[in-house]
Amino acid sequence: MTTHTITKGFDLRLAGAPEPVFADAPEPARVVLETAEFPGIKPKVLVKEGDSVKTGQPVFLDKTDRDIVWCSPVTGKVARIDFGERRFLLRMVIENAAAGGAAEAFAELPKPAGDRDALIKAIKGAGLWPLFRQRPGGKMPRSNKVPVAIYCNGMDTAPLAADPAFAMQGRKQDLQAGIDLLKKLTPGKVYLTLRAAGDHQSDLRDLNGVEVHDFQGPHPSGLVGTHISRIQPMKLAETCWALRLQDVARLGEWARTGKYPAKTVVAVAGSAAAVRKYFRVRQNAEVSALNGGKAIGGDVRIIDGTVLHGNAVAADAAISSRCTTLTVIPEGTDQRDLFGWALPAFGKLSFSRSVFSWLAPKKEYVLDARLNGGHRPIVNIGAWERVSPLDIHTSYLVRAIQANDIEEAVKLGLLEVTEEDVALCTFVDPCKNDVGTVIRAGLDLYEREG
Repeated sequence: MTTHTITKGFDLRLAGAPEPVFADAPEPARVVLETAEFPGIKPKVLVKEGDSVKTGQPVFLDKTDRDIVWCSPVTGKVARIDFGERRFLLRMVIENAAAGGAAEAFAELPKPAGDRDALIKAIKGAGLWPLFRQRPGGKMPRSNKVPVAIYCNGMDTAPLAADPAFAMQGRKQDLQAGIDLLKKLTPGKVYLTLRAAGDHQSDLRDLNGVEVHDFQGPHPSGLVGTHISRIQPMKLAETCWALRLQDVARLGEWARTGKYPAKTVVAVAGSAAAVRKYFRVRQNAEVSALNGGKAIGGDVRIIDGTVLHGNAVAADAAISSRCTTLTVIPEGTDQRDLFGWALPAFGKLSFSRSVFSWLAPKKEYVLDARLNGGHRPIVNIGAWERVSPLDIHTSYLVRAIQANDIEEAVKLGLLEVTEEDVALCTFVDPCKNDVGTVIRAGLDLYEREG
């Protein structure tokens, strides 16, 4: 076991962390599958409105690789199918029969096979291939490239993020079955990354077939991009795959039971959340299922994910299929600070030493969704590099992408990052630039030209 210490970064000390308590969320009336979660796919619908479906039954596939399917997380009826331009599938709404007390029925899924190609086809046919993420790119992998390593992320240092190790307590059997599957997908090693402290991780350290690496330090020490850079940096032509700990358990559950793993664990956090705890909930359930079946009201920002790397959703929307944290913070509409920047900001959190939050290193802050300023041209003051532990010059990388110089961007480390790796740069940037949007544009341009 190796311990890696990360010194560059910044922890956002926000109030409203989820309590280490489990609860079962009520069954949602409906679930919603959004294709926008999976950029680059060309979906083909396999069912019609009014059709009855079982849990685990394929409801649409990717026409670029017809083995990849998405399965229904509930037994029920297809209530609505929304199409966009040129009949591109946008979303599918499925009514949940279990919400009315009906018994859940599971569709028959392909079983894991011995050799690698058959195993990959089985995972795709079971609707679990979207759990994987490929580096470089940060998207769902294309199986024609063999990964040099697979990373299982068992920690998360993002503000108010769910603790993966706590969320997976009691699921050692599923985790081990998932690890056994992953070992067949790569000739390299399977790495498990954990926080360098915590007694509740003892079961994870006993898993067989993985090489455990501990990380300590401020965010982004819990991101897979940081882990790759410290454990086994990739060469230009190499790829690796990454999964979160909960994804490994879902793979293992399918391998053990032959059923689609339709339940996930989502932590509700944030200073504006009415109840903050860990919920066992149906995949793609409505947000209200995490609030006792009631819509979350008030002047709040509901974020599917964390405040650094998440998507704002409406109170009547559904959580994404990969959601592990739902964050609720004040919106801050119509709020103004008297004299703004001209007064000493003792009650605000900032990376800059011009704000006095550094004098209270353990204080927790209630932040709202206001930007506190407008967008301005980039001023290179070195703030991005001070919070990035990766061996890249983020400022020059962004400049190269904006100039459409992809060759230079690759030399500067484009293939080592995704949006989440630079989300902290966006927070500390005094010019309010969305660095993640620029990085994604660069990765998409590289993919098109590659």
